[in-house]
Amino acid sequence: MSATGSSDLPGKVLVIDDELGPRESLRILLKNDYQVFCAESVNLGLELLRHHQPDVIVMDIRMPGKSGIEGLREIRAVDALVSVIMLTGFGALETAQEAIRLGANDYLKKPFDTVEMSRVIERNVQRTRIERCRQHAEKELKAINARLVNELAQKNNLAASMGQRSAEIAHDLRNPLTTVIGYVELLTEDLRKSRQELGDKWETTIESVEMIENSVWRCNELTDLLMNLGKSGSLPLQAVRLIEFIKEIIKGLEPRAAMRGVKFSVITEGPEVQVMAHRLQLFRALSNILVNALEAVPEKTGCVKVRQQREGGSALITVEDNGCGIAPAQLAKVFDPYFTTKKVTGTGLGLFVTKTVIEDIRGSIDIKSVVDKGTLVTIRLPLYEAVS
Repeated sequence: MSATGSSDLPGKVLVIDDELGPRESLRILLKNDYQVFCAESVNLGLELLRHHQPDVIVMDIRMPGKSGIEGLREIRAVDALVSVIMLTGFGALETAQEAIRLGANDYLKKPFDTVEMSRVIERNVQRTRIERCRQHAEKELKAINARLVNELAQKNNLAASMGQRSAEIAHDLRNPLTTVIGYVELLTEDLRKSRQELGDKWETTIESVEMIENSVWRCNELTDLLMNLGKSGSLPLQAVRLIEFIKEIIKGLEPRAAMRGVKFSVITEGPEVQVMAHRLQLFRALSNILVNALEAVPEKTGCVKVRQQREGGSALITVEDNGCGIAPAQLAKVFDPYFTTKKVTGTGLGLFVTKTVIEDIRGSIDIKSVVDKGTLVTIRLPLYEAVS
């Protein structure tokens, strides 16, 4: 069984209770749907936890020797993701609430209702599996990112132009990867907040997973682009519905914007327009502009306005923010490769990439900025009808 678990395998439930009656009742109730393991003490339960990696632990709070509260602390030290349901008798409600604060996922009173117990077990099995899947995906993505960085570092002995193009792709891989991490964090927060409702409302969770999947596929496409650099033949162009494309990029940035309290607004003036472009390359260019705007604006009061209109034979896109702005001396260099105003994470390739991509499809880009007031980026692209 993999680290992520498998949805076609029965869930595993560990019951820790010093009383034989409740242990047997749970074993009989759950045995047809789950693999059930029973332990009469916390220490024995910890051994079963390490050996079987259950999806859910049902544990009594009051037990002789090591209590359920003490056991909860040790369980979390072994497995931070397993769902823990505490069983409490009459008069121990405050203790159960304390268990929730210490990391338990739910609690039920003794004697428990069998229907309610089955329902709670089911949703917590799903919660644990999603959490483990999230953690596994995050580890895999970090491993992919580290491998790509290492491989690109080994290419430093290639021709200077190839090395620069490789660095460009490495820079742009970070944008969809950041989207993945953002949705992973959003999914984690949703799961934390919906302990008792999980299993009833899946629509938001499904949308988050779809965004993760789309971003991973975009990483694969960028990797393919990297591997094919230098090969003969130009990249194929296709008609792109511009406003839909911009909204798709913004949707991927929404988790990051939400965490910083930043608002995106999209304004369309006139009829819908199309441009001819390589979709992935255009995604690189526009993503860099929107990410820069998102990172430049202040938290809570930040605003990024995107406007699309038609002007003669061109599609006009403006991205305006109320961020920190760019000083005149720096503004003159923003399109130079490896020039950056970011103190920690900047590579200085984002705007260079953007300008290159836009000029490759016969477009233009202009940036105006005022320190402490904001920045206005204007992009002109030839309309699909105007492409010869």
